[in-house]
Amino acid sequence: MSKKDDHDLLIEATTNIKNIRVNVVEIKAKLDNDYVTKEEFEPVKKLVYGLVGIILLTVVGALLAVIIVQPNL
Repeated sequence: MSKKDDHDLLIEATTNIKNIRVNVVEIKAKLDNDYVTKEEFEPVKKLVYGLVGIILLTVVGALLAVIIVQPNL
């Protein structure tokens, strides 16, 4: 390899590292601003799971009531 090839490779590597740094900064900013942490999501998760549980319990109860309380044919 000549010195020119080494110089070109060094410039290319430097450019790639700069691009990677820019991308990492963008990713960090997105993570900080756009995404929810587990701690922030936990109350929402508990509320939704509770509501879904109540709905499913109501549906199963209604189905059992229909099956058990059938008129004698």
